[in-house]
Formats: sequence, C-alpha cells, structure tokens
Amino acid sequence: MSSDEEGECNSVQCLKCNKVIDGKPWLIVQVGEGMMYGCSYLCSNNFRELIGSDYWKHVVNKEDFNEPRPVFGYTNRSSQKDITTGFGIDEIREEIDEEEKRIEMIELEYELDGSSDGYSSDEDNYQY
Repeated sequence: MSSDEEGECNSVQCLKCNKVIDGKPWLIVQVGEGMMYGCSYLCSNNFRELIGSDYWKHVVNKEDFNEPRPVFGYTNRSSQKDITTGFGIDEIREEIDEEEKRIEMIELEYELDGSSDGYSSDEDNYQY
C-alpha cells in the first residue's frame, strides 16, 4: 500500500455513524467510483439497509473475513416451532406423553384414596 493510500484510509468516515476512522476500516465497499467504509461490526451490520443487500460482491477487503459466516434465511428445522432442530423429536414426544399418563394415574390414585379414607360426617359419629 502506498503512502497516498494509507493517508486516504486514515481520513475516511464511517457510512453509518460518520465517525472518522483511524487506521484500517472494518469494512470497505466499492460503490460505483467511490468507496464506503464501516468502522465496526455493528455499523457494518446496517450496510444492508444503507446500500442494499447485495453488497458482498463489492467488498474490497474480503481477506479480512476468512472465517465462516452465518447464512441468513437457512433452516434445517421441519417446523419453525421445533426447538430441537429435528433430532429425536419422536422420542421426546413419546416421553412427554408417557409422563402425562403417569401424572394422570397419580392424580386418579390420589382422588380414589381421598374418597375411601373412611371419612364420615359428624352426624354419623354422634351417639343418641
């Protein structure tokens, strides 16, 4: 990088927050003849709203982003409500059903024990 390019990088502003960026910007996007800069991850997250969602092909400093990135809109879940992401869902549902049946049996047993505890009213115990 020449000294002119280094000086140019030191006097750029963030597209989102307008902060003057000292040193290398977090993100550099070429839009037409000009460049757009992001000072941080948070500001760069808003680039989609500011310059459109298809800007990755115009990013100049792609080498700074070699790590894996999330893919938006992808899901392997059969249902959006399925928090298990599909692993063992049948076994989990079966276990829940069995637990509900067990609780019903305990409640029924408790009700039967309560009605056959030999309780009688005071009138039945009163001697004349």
